[in-house]
Amino acid sequence: MHGRGVGCRRDVVGPGAGAGAADLVTADDVGTLCVWRAGEAFALLTRIPAFGCTCSSVKLWKGVIAAGYGNGQIRLYEAATGVLRAQVHAHARWIYALDLAPLSGKLLSGAEDSFVHVWQLGLDPDTGDVEIEHCHSECVTDTQICGARFCDPEGSSFAVTGYDLSEIIRYAQV
Repeated sequence: MHGRGVGCRRDVVGPGAGAGAADLVTADDVGTLCVWRAGEAFALLTRIPAFGCTCSSVKLWKGVIAAGYGNGQIRLYEAATGVLRAQVHAHARWIYALDLAPLSGKLLSGAEDSFVHVWQLGLDPDTGDVEIEHCHSECVTDTQICGARFCDPEGSSFAVTGYDLSEIIRYAQV
């Protein structure tokens, strides 16, 4: 496939992709991202080179790739070109979970540093720039977060779990 011939590690199918648009992103263990158009035959549209860190989670939203890395960074790329549009030092430890609320553009990140963050993604209608804004944080004390997911398409609630945690903790906006 890509990288060092390693199979897909993470993949995501984006909603509402149009003809010729990216609708699948894969990441390998060295951090290389490949953007694909699905159909009868998959077509590689863009390859985004690794920058020395494993990409552990990847999501696709409205032509924007959100990628979470082992160094705690979230990077936002333009899917069509592979251009880096934004970079956030989001966590102190490895990011293990990203999720996107498709109706609102909220991005959820969870990491080994015990934090879950909610971000707002946006596209500036005048410039086309990708924007990211921090909205909320939760600390799950003494827990290395290994899973996080929005519970609804608007992103008004989410659930998290961690290593050695025998429960799922749900948070809701009130």
